[in-house]
Amino acid sequence: MQAFHNAWTEKIERRYRAYRGIAEQRQENTPSWRSKLTTPYILQVVEGMLSTILDPKPKWEVDPRPLPGEPLEEILARRQSGRVAGAALQYAMDADNFPLKQRPFVQQDLIAGITVAKGVWAYEARDMNRLVPIDVEVTDDFGTVHDRYTTTEESEQHTVMRDGPSMIVRDVRDWFWPEGAKSVDDAAWIIDRTWMTYDELEQRAKAGFYKNCEELKEARNDQATYDYNDREQLLWSQRRNANLIEVLEYWTDDRMITVGGRKVVLDSRPNPFRIKRKPFVVCSGLPDAFQMVGISVVESLAQLQEYLWTLQNQRIDALRLLTNVISIIRSDVDDPDSFEFYPGAQWIVEDPSQVTQLQFDPTAAQITLEAESLIKGDLQNMMGGLPFAGGAESVMQGAGGSTATGMSIVTSIAQKMIQSRKQSYMWAFSQMGELFLGMMGQMLREERTISMVGAEGKQQLMQIHPLDLQGDFNVNVNVADESTIREQKRSETMALMNLVASVGPAIGMDLKPVMEMVLESYGVQNTDQFFPPPPPQAAPGAPPPGGTPPGAAGIQQGMDAGGNPIGSQGQTNPALAAGMGGGAGQAGLAMSPDMFAQQQIQAAQQMGMGAQG
Repeated sequence: MQAFHNAWTEKIERRYRAYRGIAEQRQENTPSWRSKLTTPYILQVVEGMLSTILDPKPKWEVDPRPLPGEPLEEILARRQSGRVAGAALQYAMDADNFPLKQRPFVQQDLIAGITVAKGVWAYEARDMNRLVPIDVEVTDDFGTVHDRYTTTEESEQHTVMRDGPSMIVRDVRDWFWPEGAKSVDDAAWIIDRTWMTYDELEQRAKAGFYKNCEELKEARNDQATYDYNDREQLLWSQRRNANLIEVLEYWTDDRMITVGGRKVVLDSRPNPFRIKRKPFVVCSGLPDAFQMVGISVVESLAQLQEYLWTLQNQRIDALRLLTNVISIIRSDVDDPDSFEFYPGAQWIVEDPSQVTQLQFDPTAAQITLEAESLIKGDLQNMMGGLPFAGGAESVMQGAGGSTATGMSIVTSIAQKMIQSRKQSYMWAFSQMGELFLGMMGQMLREERTISMVGAEGKQQLMQIHPLDLQGDFNVNVNVADESTIREQKRSETMALMNLVASVGPAIGMDLKPVMEMVLESYGVQNTDQFFPPPPPQAAPGAPPPGGTPPGAAGIQQGMDAGGNPIGSQGQTNPALAAGMGGGAGQAGLAMSPDMFAQQQIQAAQQMGMGAQG
């Protein structure tokens, strides 16, 4: 096991050096004038992927998990407990600073090809000084109270700072598994290594967790040969296990054994978790078939990065040779040091051929530019970067040039690659959420009050009962950003509003409900304030305000009577015309519009002739 772990850890160290831009030492005697440029391109690729994968505030959705043989009534009864468990899980994740722990979890996988998180129950209590109010009464010698006031005094109180589940991102160099294991559940055992001071061991012994700690008092640094410090020594010149004692936790599905210094058993007990499995979540964004370790970004790009370094250094070396000329001086020159190199210098020689300059082909400093551009494109393209943003010519040529279609194809593929990696991490976070709920259902035995985000984004208080956390739950991580969800909802409601506004009036559709949906998408809760109040309704049989207009009854009778249409452009209803004041002898309102207009023209002409006469 130790040989397998040492070989695996050495691979991790090489990948980390490539990530930090530290070249592997291959030649001992390299001339000092040669360029040794090692720009960490992989670091930039990893940072770009991290910015796409990480979410500032993920949301946790919890549903009760139906068990085999569980009655339907019990499953439906646990729906309400799923909502409460979701709020409890969200509170526990926020209290554990889960958004800050995403980065080391994902970053370790991008470098090493595997990342590990451990679920533990964190309890922290300490004595804290607090100010407490004190009521003071001012009395005289006879006990009469003349005044009262409140002051404060300092009091030491034992305060519980933390009591809940916690996620710890483990260094994969301190994590051991059998060589043939394909997953955590498949592994017969898992060993998790930590490094503690002797004082920490004594505190745990006093709390009743460890025993035989006194045998490790002189065991500091005894296990230094089993640890890897290359990374810390190279970057920061330090030892990560200085003056610390190695503590190994040996986990199986049924038992946990703790060994200190590889010789003293500190604890041995049944698996303390109710779930009866190892409390580890292992993830690989790009898993390898039938292997626990996947394929890392650094592993895929390390050779390209070294090739790019080689080309860049050769180009810089060629530029140095061109700009720092080499002088050829004939052997018969008496004093070669007398030739000073500066602008406007004069050399007195018998023959101009005594001192010349060595000529180099200037194209040597340019022929690598195209190859460097192609490699940069491959660096961005292989792991799902966005090469068009950086002008990667290799990807542009492979996707059909810099056309809109080619850019769309490459961008779509890159987004899908990133989303595939992100989904693997979301599944791992869901497993950690299920582990959190399992621990809370096991440990909580009293009601607790938690804060949660309620309507309109306001903080509200909710009381959690231990019965609400009993049973198994399915956990999903909603990684969509709140602003993105709101913007999408607004776009959908506005599209619906435009559609209804175009066809609604033609079919008599009421637009108010659709407008209420638009207002609600912008966060408006009280939509009635945007609409005028409805008009007051009159009592049945009551006359309208202001009385009945004259002739209204006759108009209504005329409308009810109707009449046969006369004329090509519509004949006025004779009965209606009579009701409006036109009698049977007044034919003006009983004519068609054409006939009425013709009559008015003739009358105007007659009035004009009469005026002339």
